[in-house]
Amino acid sequence: MKTKLILLSIFFLMIIGCSEDDSSEIPANTLEADAFSEYQGEILTGETVVLDGSKSKDKAGKPFQYLWKIKTKPMGSFTELEEETTAKPKFTPDKPGNYSVELKIFNTEFFDTDELAILVIDGENPPLQETIIISENITERLHLSNVFDDPDKFDYLVTGDIHVKALLTIDPNVVIAFEENTAMYVDNPGAIITTAAASSFTTFTGKNKVPGYWKGLIINSNSPLNKLDRVTIEYGGGAIAQGMEVATSLGIDNEGPGHLDLVSSIIQYSGAYAMAVEVGAKWNTESFNVYRDNNKTIRVPASQFGIVSSLSEFHNNEENVIEIIGDPIHSTVETLWSPLNNNPIDLKYIVKGKIEVVSGLRIMQGLEFYMDRDSEINITTSGYLVAQGSNQYPIKFRGNESLDGGYWKGISIMSADKKNEMNYVEIQDAGSEIMGSLQNKTAIGLGGANEANLKLNSTKITHSGGNGLYVENGAEIISLDFVKFHKNQGPAMSMAANQVTKLNNAAGMEFIDNGHNGVEIFGSTLYSPDVNETVWPALHFGASYLVSGNLGIQSGLKILPGAVFKFAEDKMLGVFPNGYLIAKGTDANKIVFTGANASKGFWNGIRVQSGNVKNLLDQTEVLYAGKTEMPGVAKIASIGLDGDYLANLTIKNSKIAHGHGYGIALEDHRTSLNSDYDMVNIFDDLSLGNVYLP
Repeated sequence: MKTKLILLSIFFLMIIGCSEDDSSEIPANTLEADAFSEYQGEILTGETVVLDGSKSKDKAGKPFQYLWKIKTKPMGSFTELEEETTAKPKFTPDKPGNYSVELKIFNTEFFDTDELAILVIDGENPPLQETIIISENITERLHLSNVFDDPDKFDYLVTGDIHVKALLTIDPNVVIAFEENTAMYVDNPGAIITTAAASSFTTFTGKNKVPGYWKGLIINSNSPLNKLDRVTIEYGGGAIAQGMEVATSLGIDNEGPGHLDLVSSIIQYSGAYAMAVEVGAKWNTESFNVYRDNNKTIRVPASQFGIVSSLSEFHNNEENVIEIIGDPIHSTVETLWSPLNNNPIDLKYIVKGKIEVVSGLRIMQGLEFYMDRDSEINITTSGYLVAQGSNQYPIKFRGNESLDGGYWKGISIMSADKKNEMNYVEIQDAGSEIMGSLQNKTAIGLGGANEANLKLNSTKITHSGGNGLYVENGAEIISLDFVKFHKNQGPAMSMAANQVTKLNNAAGMEFIDNGHNGVEIFGSTLYSPDVNETVWPALHFGASYLVSGNLGIQSGLKILPGAVFKFAEDKMLGVFPNGYLIAKGTDANKIVFTGANASKGFWNGIRVQSGNVKNLLDQTEVLYAGKTEMPGVAKIASIGLDGDYLANLTIKNSKIAHGHGYGIALEDHRTSLNSDYDMVNIFDDLSLGNVYLP
């Protein structure tokens, strides 16, 4: 089949008039010339060519006139236009070569022009079919049609790096080959469009069929016209093309920033990535694409990962990996991440860098992410996360490697959105470094400054380099059920006093081989604004509370039987004037207040400032206290009653032992202690004696 090559270019003339002193409205040129020819065969000498300017318009709707002229023609040609003042003039070329035709539209005030470049072939002695060489940048509109019926022959050969700076349209079945180490760049204001046919693909290939033979097709243009529909891109990815961070057969650069629709296409035999989208670039797809026999598959920003069709196919790639590059996820609608169907079991999703969720992100069941070194996910104040796995198909976040001390940073939540939820999620190898404004290394962290919240259910957190879960003061765990903590180097959970009550409804909690098996209560004060009594449960299977800072009780607290509290060195439990403490155990399940280390006088003790008659220690043990004097109590003691606040306490069936001072110290006669204290309690190994009475 013979070919036709039509070069189309548009030149716009803008007439601007201005005056510094004239504030009146200046008329604008609303004329828009559009010259076109839809001739679909070879243009031969002796054949009539019909031009078309009917798409020209005045955007203001005013009338205008046409005037066509031939600007240039081959030497010796006598060709003239007919009907040159109409929308559709015609001419009959008499010589082969290049013809340049200008369309001018005009009214009484303005005009606009457009040009067509037309190649005419000798009709009597047509040249032999041969591959057309493309060696210069494309700066005028260009349409590439099929030259050979044989798909094994190259229609066009690109001999060096080419920049497309005008509209390039390509027909189905066209084969464009590239010399070694060359690339095609689509730059602003250019665009590329491949026209689709059901079973006919446009092919971009290497001159030699060797993976990595040419660089690739790079989209820098942000034109919404950019569309690759049913294309095959093969044997690219030989070197990093200009502007890209990695070598790839198809690259969408952020310089423009690039924008591309990729539809029903195949990328194969790349020497590096099949496709790479830089952070800031955009892509879209209307259907699935196929990535096969490449060195690597695709590399996309987190904001673009959800665009990958679930029906896309990944076959026989050397590294079946989808790389997700950290960037902000910011959309007017909820971003959805779902697993891909019908793909090999070894397909991996690797996350690199920091993902900031600025809007909503929903992750569907079955996705498993391998987190790269020190990567993290941050749910910002305006975003939310819904990670909804299932018992059969949990969502997994795990380190790309396993390291003592954690491999990646973790998931931080700074959002107060009530939609934040994680169900059937597994988090492994996090806690390598402190995230953002948090104070501890942790797998999951909730920021208190913005009152972050989270529903956490049916989740497993393992091998963190710090905490499993860290809830800052001011943040809230809305629900907590069936959560397992295994082999985390820090405490399984850390939270403020106000959050401990959430454990009452926590079923199936599991603590195995953590730095502390149980819940750390850091320095904070329990306060219930509605004055309701707060209840703290016991942690089962040997788990306990670790009180790492001074703990204040400013409202009513009831502790259930079996609870064990281990206090860090020199720390104290204070029952403040507006609070009260009811710690009532049983003979089989005593409530224990002890030191984190079993050494005499390790922590300060229990300071009572409250005069509430509800204050009760029954079936309890207070062990290894009496480090130093407590404020308001002049003597070192395991339990001290402050006279300035008329402190009151009933203590019975309890044991006070291994204290560095007194067992109980009353500041003065204004305090109140049950009169039978010395008969109904056990005092043992107390350095200064059992009870100090003023």
